[in-house]
Amino acid sequence: MSKKMTMAEISRQLGISTMTVSRYFNGGYVSEENRLKIDAIVKESHYTPNIFARSIRSQSNIIGFIAPRIESYTTSLVIKGALAAANESQVRMLFHATGFNHESECQAVREFNGLNALGTIIIASKHSVEETFYRTLDNVVFIGKNTPHHCCLYYPDHAAIKALVSHTITQLKQQQAPLAAVHYIYDERMLSSRTKLMQATITDTVPELNLSLQALANSEDKAGYQAVQLQPNHVYFCATDNIAIRLYRRAKEQQLKIGHNVWIVGMGDYDYSDLLVPSLTTVAFNYYQVGYQAVKKLLKRDFSSVEGTFDIKMRESSRFL
Repeated sequence: MSKKMTMAEISRQLGISTMTVSRYFNGGYVSEENRLKIDAIVKESHYTPNIFARSIRSQSNIIGFIAPRIESYTTSLVIKGALAAANESQVRMLFHATGFNHESECQAVREFNGLNALGTIIIASKHSVEETFYRTLDNVVFIGKNTPHHCCLYYPDHAAIKALVSHTITQLKQQQAPLAAVHYIYDERMLSSRTKLMQATITDTVPELNLSLQALANSEDKAGYQAVQLQPNHVYFCATDNIAIRLYRRAKEQQLKIGHNVWIVGMGDYDYSDLLVPSLTTVAFNYYQVGYQAVKKLLKRDFSSVEGTFDIKMRESSRFL
């Protein structure tokens, strides 16, 4: 008895994803090579898709959510907010983590479109908003980056960075800390705009101090931090609290004392950042609310951009104790 032909069986025989097969039958984007392969197997097997299933698919209540990684603290807060809004509105959310692979991001958007999703929420990576592919789409919401071409829910990086640097440097100068230099440490996979803002802000605030930028290939890689050599009487601004927390370990290894002869500042305000010893100076953004808003805006078909809020948390790691 021959095996019944289904979309899953077509996918298996051709070695392509079921989403690609689904897009073929729903009029979505499929490469010419795959289209010809599916054409051939459909004709050979006389396969006819289930009309009822297709009608259900056309009434999609799906929202796609794409992120470079979903295990990070800040992304998890955005996801919690998005899920809360989705549950309230009785819509489903499908998640895709790209691992910072831009082609994976684009392919996921195509696949969500093939599912006739209500829209796709994307936590912007380094290259996301520069991709011309997205300019043809009107159901995409970007989080974390502002661009005139799309609906964006973005953080007030300029104001937050300016306030964070100004408060930190002013406090240390008032306490007559022996400042020698300033550094900014970041993950090179992240948005480059924040790095440029930090560089310009530090230069404007303390032009008399040397500034260095240090990029980590992967801020999650513990071994990568061995290349970071902290120096006494230097201030270290970090792109995330996670990076800052790793520097606490480096300071201990190098026998430097945070708040006494080295100062470390983060961004993100993790739940445990105020529990560190000394507690970490950082800036908090409204991550949960941004995720919540992104879903609600998609459902309302409101594609106007919105700037988020921030709150500076001045703590012990930026004081001259």
